[in-house]
Amino acid sequence: MVSDPELQPRPELLEDDFTAFVAPLLPGELAYRAYPGGADTLTEVTGEGFSLMLADSVMSDWCAVVPDSDGVNRAQWESPGEPDSERPPA
Repeated sequence: MVSDPELQPRPELLEDDFTAFVAPLLPGELAYRAYPGGADTLTEVTGEGFSLMLADSVMSDWCAVVPDSDGVNRAQWESPGEPDSERPPA
């Protein structure tokens, strides 16, 4: 679980896998881009409109379902690598 993560763009994040996000983080569709293998410069990331970054290593293997803006879950819990038959119901 990621709890109160440091999201400010930092050069040291560029060397490993990370995910960049568009701020502000509002309910609804989350605008993001994965950078597997990192990126060459912060300008490459921020120039594409991303102003928040999170190292993939701090996200671990956890995934979650986030309710839509009306509070209804319209997605299913997913665990990477877990067969569909073993997934808990949404």
